[in-house]
Amino acid sequence: MGARPLVLHVDHGLRGEESREDAEFVRKLCERLGVFCEVRRIVLDPGGGNVQEKAREERYRVAHELADERGLTVIFVGHTADDVAETVLMNLARGAGLRGLSGIPPVRGRVARPLIERHRVEVLGYLKNLDQPYRTDPTNRTPKYARNRVRQQVLPILEELYPGAAGNIARNAMLLREDLEALESLARQPIFVRGQEVVIPLDELDKMPTAVARHALRIAYSKAAPETLPLNSAAVEAILLMTRKAGRTRLHRPSGDVEVAVRPGSEVSFYKDRGAEPFTGEEEVREGEARFERWLVTAREVAGLDLSDAARPEVAYLNASKGPFRMRMAREGDTIRPLGLGGEKKVLRALMDRKVPKDLRRRTPVVVDGRGRVAWVFLGELGEEFKVTPATEIVLRLEVEKNS
Repeated sequence: MGARPLVLHVDHGLRGEESREDAEFVRKLCERLGVFCEVRRIVLDPGGGNVQEKAREERYRVAHELADERGLTVIFVGHTADDVAETVLMNLARGAGLRGLSGIPPVRGRVARPLIERHRVEVLGYLKNLDQPYRTDPTNRTPKYARNRVRQQVLPILEELYPGAAGNIARNAMLLREDLEALESLARQPIFVRGQEVVIPLDELDKMPTAVARHALRIAYSKAAPETLPLNSAAVEAILLMTRKAGRTRLHRPSGDVEVAVRPGSEVSFYKDRGAEPFTGEEEVREGEARFERWLVTAREVAGLDLSDAARPEVAYLNASKGPFRMRMAREGDTIRPLGLGGEKKVLRALMDRKVPKDLRRRTPVVVDGRGRVAWVFLGELGEEFKVTPATEIVLRLEVEKNS
């Protein structure tokens, strides 16, 4: 390949002297082959939950860390077709969908599996032909772990009943992976990112066959929370049900809650929960264009009031002498005297009357003066005391647009 590899061996120290001997074996083999070798020792607590899973996570973490340190572009791991067959059988028993039944991908990110189409017996035969000794982890033989029992008890029976079963399962997983890629390419089309949200328009979701819609929801969730596990089937079905009657739910995940909001007649939105006030920053309104959260705001001084322009919900004309103005999100307790109504109204109530979805009310910006009085609610109410009259000397025109 025209490149020199670096071999990584992670010693978890779980088998005492045997673990150290494994590390020494790898080091000496690499020395004989003239290959760089890095041995990392990461001791795990053998009594703390699923040790095999923790060890696997640590190996991948260290591999990525080492690749970053050395500027390496690919990480090769040694999974075989037998590993794929074992994984598929276990996922099938757990009730996994297409993703679980498509097995272990040959490439994911910079992790590649060049032996994924070869069987374990082929690898061992290759080593035998080279007269190359190898090490075996004895914990791979203990029936304590589910994968070992599938490997030692389930697959041999399937091979006896249907010769070549492991290979057939692995090939089927490859075909399912291709089907999955085709479905996901369709499901991905209407999804877009807007600020901190990942959004699917409801009319696009309604057009999809239910199977594709499920994939769209999973993809959107993974975009909003890439560091968490994919949505399980129960959560997907609950969100699909919400799209038929509208609602809002919070998905609890170890890395932080994710909000899912179904906005009637509009969209499904996924975003990280950031509390009652998702964005607490403030920005001064200045001449020109500015970004405020998911909005593009254009401000400029104009000669006077254009009534037809001012009728557009995304435009406001303000008496500039009442400024300077700032932008922030609507808060509990904010009030406004809507133009022409002759009374005071709570901003959040005005948003509710305007049928702004509940999850968006505290995510709607307002323009306030130096005393915190609300002059304008984006796409809505204008404050009576900030209106432009024939006597107004300086007129400020604001226009807002949602970032898509």
